[in-house]
Amino acid sequence: MKSISSIAKLTLLASTISVPTAFASESPVYDYFSGYYQMIEVDENETGIDAEPDGFGLEFSKQFNDFMYAIASYDNVSGDYTIGAFSFDSDVEILSAGVGFKYSASRATDLFFEPSIVYLDSEFAGDSEDDTGFGAKAGFTHALNPAFHFKGYLRHVNVMDDDTNSYGAEARILFSDAVHGILGAEANSDEKLFRAGVSFRF
Repeated sequence: MKSISSIAKLTLLASTISVPTAFASESPVYDYFSGYYQMIEVDENETGIDAEPDGFGLEFSKQFNDFMYAIASYDNVSGDYTIGAFSFDSDVEILSAGVGFKYSASRATDLFFEPSIVYLDSEFAGDSEDDTGFGAKAGFTHALNPAFHFKGYLRHVNVMDDDTNSYGAEARILFSDAVHGILGAEANSDEKLFRAGVSFRF
């Protein structure tokens, strides 16, 4: 009886663990709306700037067919910057919109390329400046299992006559088919960006 009771408990435990992922996705997700908190860590040794601005972001993605999807995002980050004895406040807004192209290497793995138009509006120490440029993001998305997806990518942005190259990673935790958690990090030679939020699949 003891062994039967143990088996029953293990079966119940396994079914409980599998419930949140029963309706999740075994392939990468492209139809979603995400909101997240983000923080930037500036490398003071490289830039001479002491700052940790933070803010929020929104991202929308909609798949058209097996090869193409639309992608758009809005980011707002602000904070105080200290350079030596001087302190300034900064507020940056970035709007990006483009089309994504994907290639399914397997049921669980997609390769993607996302060219986009990028608009940046920056206010630093009371001076305002804006510009429109372009960006491109390329990488892969892999569904490790129905409850955990991983994305790795390289990003290039050209705006305000400045080229920025960065690399990043994102984890998508599928609590259910419709509600996902997002954890991400991105870095270049001067800054690191950390992101955490929630994504709703539709």
